[in-house]
Amino acid sequence: MVDNAVPASPAAAQQRHLSVVLAMMATGLTVAALHFGREIFVPLALATLLAFLLDPLVSTLRRWRWPRWLAVSVVVAITIGVVGVTSMFIGSQLVGLGREVPTYQSTIQSKLRALRETMSRRGALDDASRLLGMVERELTATKRALEPAAPGAAAVNSNKAPLRVIVEPEPARPMQVVADVLAPVLAPLMTTGLVFVFLVFILLGRNELRDRLLRLMGGGVHRMSEALDEAAQRVSRYLGAQFLVNLGYALPMAVGLWLIGVPGALLWGLLAGALRFLPYLGPAIAALFPLTMAFAVDPGWSMLLWTLALVAALELISNNLIEPWAYGSSTGLSPLAVLVSATFWTVVWGPVGLVLATPVTVCLVVLGRHIKPLRIFDLLLGSDPAFDVPTTLFQRLLAGEVEDAIELAREQVREGSVAAFYAEAALPALLLTEATPDAERRERVVDGMQVLLDDLDEAPAEPATATPRLLCMGGQSALDAIAAEMLARTLSAAGHAATVKTAAELSPRTIGSLDLEGVDAVFVGYLSEAWRTRARYVCRHLRRRSASVKLIVVAWQAAAVPTHSDTATSIGADALATSADQALQCWLDLTGVPARKVASPLPESEETQQAPAGLALAG
Repeated sequence: MVDNAVPASPAAAQQRHLSVVLAMMATGLTVAALHFGREIFVPLALATLLAFLLDPLVSTLRRWRWPRWLAVSVVVAITIGVVGVTSMFIGSQLVGLGREVPTYQSTIQSKLRALRETMSRRGALDDASRLLGMVERELTATKRALEPAAPGAAAVNSNKAPLRVIVEPEPARPMQVVADVLAPVLAPLMTTGLVFVFLVFILLGRNELRDRLLRLMGGGVHRMSEALDEAAQRVSRYLGAQFLVNLGYALPMAVGLWLIGVPGALLWGLLAGALRFLPYLGPAIAALFPLTMAFAVDPGWSMLLWTLALVAALELISNNLIEPWAYGSSTGLSPLAVLVSATFWTVVWGPVGLVLATPVTVCLVVLGRHIKPLRIFDLLLGSDPAFDVPTTLFQRLLAGEVEDAIELAREQVREGSVAAFYAEAALPALLLTEATPDAERRERVVDGMQVLLDDLDEAPAEPATATPRLLCMGGQSALDAIAAEMLARTLSAAGHAATVKTAAELSPRTIGSLDLEGVDAVFVGYLSEAWRTRARYVCRHLRRRSASVKLIVVAWQAAAVPTHSDTATSIGADALATSADQALQCWLDLTGVPARKVASPLPESEETQQAPAGLALAG
């Protein structure tokens, strides 16, 4: 195969390198701006997140003919009230628990004393610890002995002792004391206030902000509107599902802790639900509080063990049952993308980045599906496969990963049928292999595909009728022979006896001795685009061997042939097909033999009962 690719010019290569450098610089400047401007970007991102969550409520009030300003005011007021009441409740509970902590001091001391006595028992671990301590003391003494003494230091030390200098700090001013006390409180209050200010303006100017974003992104109003709608729907669905999942986790946690007898059960349940908005770290931090309280309250170990069992049970149920059912594919992110985005946004924005990581990444992935410069986010972070099924199958076979290819094939068969897998995945993969110039790689795909076909044919197929006899042959290459074997299995599954012979039997030396006795039809298939000349030669010689046999040429690459009958006549064939179901239909049209229902070679438990309409020809 001649490579017609034109080598890139030095100017084009330099332009491509410059584009890469500019893209990297722009990415670095963007990350730096997000990091150093986090005092503004974090409240803005939190307000946008709340807007996604609260906009459905505002839209509901708008459908009831409320003015937008009134709907926004009511929703924001309710939100502020819920946040304020929750904060006051948490504060009062913490103050109450703080007053009770001294009463648990004796319990904690007795438990720690018991643990220390257990750990201090003599044994191999204690002997090793004492040995390490002795070695450390000896090394310290040796180091001090080897250090040279400073000249004159002894005389100075013997004559006069060093003076102790005490620096007294300047008395703080009253305003400074007030500022030091209020600073830890004012900073979160100012951030919260800024978040609600942004929230009000985002909800009030929702349509205007949307129009400005559409104008800024360009690329067509329709396409960008779809991108923004999809991003908003995915984020809103994710936040709503996460709120329900966290609520379903917090209530059983609070009830369970109350039944166990852990003080502050309602508080720990509320914190458990709120902290689960932090991926990965949130559940661990939420479990630490009730476990610590159970350790401090109960003189024994039963309360701690029951609390640990409750946390473990809720985590198993939530992670394995509730979350997969509630979230589904609402985010469209791969698990690795969630982990990478959580790490990145935590580095850029701190702990708040953990909360914002998933929604922000969802928006980037959705925009990457509609905006070409952002396509990298969809490819790297999206949950959709990078390739379609035929390309994935081709890549697996090309890399020699036959086991993965077989697993992929079985998944496709379970979703449809073997005939559908041949037509929609295996044959397109062979067409990709046909375009591969490397003979070694083509042979690797052929060997892997043969193993795959044998694996799918483990179970016996439906018995075929004794007649008619059909012969399937590859027109020229080993790839054609694999395609012919797929066609033969499809015909046999439809209830027609079909056998396969290699493409070597159609060579100029052997085609004259080909045995066609008792054969009613010959199917000759070609994957190459240059199939007409070879098919005309084969049909002419087969016609000489038997004038009664039906010749059906299958041109797998010819997706659309203008007039099949004229083309078939021009090459000397009785019919021309471009797929397996067309080849079977051509045979039925030529002979009038009724078709039978396609059966899957897989066991009954693994097959899907309904096959695609184009391949499951009903008899």
